[in-house]
Amino acid sequence: MARALRQLTLVLSLVLFPALARAQPKLQITSPKSGARISQEKPVVLVSGKVSTLPERNPNVDILFVLDTSASTAQYAGIDFSDASSRLPPEPRRWARPQIGIYGGGFGIGGGLPLHDLQSSVLAAEVAASQRLLSQLNSQTTRVGIVTFAADARLVQPLTHDFDSVKRALDDILANGPYGGTNMAAAVRLGVRELAGLGESPKRADAVKVQFFLTDGIPTLPIGGSRRAAPEDTQLAVNAARIAGKAGIKIYVFALGDEALSYPAAAVGIARESGGLFTPVVRPADILAVLEKISVVGIDHVQIINETNRQKASQMRLAADGNFSGAVPVVEGNNQIQVIARSSSGAVVQDSIAIYYERSRQQSLDLEVFLEREKSLQLQVERLGRSPEALQGEIERARDESLRKVEQPPPPAREGPPR
Repeated sequence: MARALRQLTLVLSLVLFPALARAQPKLQITSPKSGARISQEKPVVLVSGKVSTLPERNPNVDILFVLDTSASTAQYAGIDFSDASSRLPPEPRRWARPQIGIYGGGFGIGGGLPLHDLQSSVLAAEVAASQRLLSQLNSQTTRVGIVTFAADARLVQPLTHDFDSVKRALDDILANGPYGGTNMAAAVRLGVRELAGLGESPKRADAVKVQFFLTDGIPTLPIGGSRRAAPEDTQLAVNAARIAGKAGIKIYVFALGDEALSYPAAAVGIARESGGLFTPVVRPADILAVLEKISVVGIDHVQIINETNRQKASQMRLAADGNFSGAVPVVEGNNQIQVIARSSSGAVVQDSIAIYYERSRQQSLDLEVFLEREKSLQLQVERLGRSPEALQGEIERARDESLRKVEQPPPPAREGPPR
């Protein structure tokens, strides 16, 4: 039944959106240039480029991280993120006394949500995943901004090419900690405003515009008073996403953990109405490996092969904004390097370059930086203790289950403090 539903969805998408079906992937190898002579010690060459399925060759992408910072994000994510995200200041703000309970509108003694080490919280998982993705994007063609939401939405960082500023803003979000209720509608609306160039972010008409929307909860504001999932709050969020879709802004929604998946109507609706994708993450910590798998330019796979020695790139990274890099083994003399890209619709495109390699004692700084970064990124994922196949299978099962739950009534109002 689930497979039949997915097939029907694909058929309908091709019928209703024929432009997507016709979209052909575009591929550009940016480095090295064909005909280049490369002299270095390691017989491995870093090959980089850009892929997309846009109607025109347009490298520009605007990504807005929309992060849930409500009180519930203090809960345990599944692992400690001390090594994956920035460390907190010696005396973190608002996190001095472990007996404090976090309430939807403030702090109080007793009750509330259990307070865990902030480095193992859902909020830490959101920040770590955002920082990880940020490290893979191309700051020359991609702008990144941040919106946070709890009782209301707040622009933390306007869209910018300055990724150091984005990283500092993420550090501050983690240091400030979770607080308040869950107002999804306000977050979506603010995200649309910024991406449309109607807020503090300079307008850029020629860019792909997306929100990466991370939440561990369900909408409880403004109608539910942070105590219940009012259907009106869900509808407000979905309506805001519909406006996003009409503005050409896709929202990729990541629902983290049990509560978000208990009543996924808003998360599914936001993704569907904006033309984005709903991704359930059963264990919040796994967002570290999931967030970066989304391609906002319609490309699913890139492969680099040296036709001369028939070896593939040993490390391969395809970023969300369509920029790719891979370290491909070479032989002394002439090498013919081929790059193959496949779009979400199954269309394939390829390009190739010819380079000449000679061994020397010279080091390639770009190659060394790339290899070191890939090693660090791989270690982060290995700490999760999940294979990509197991994680993908869990996501598919949870997605099917969430689609069945969409029509169910919301959970009853909570007892105790709001959140």
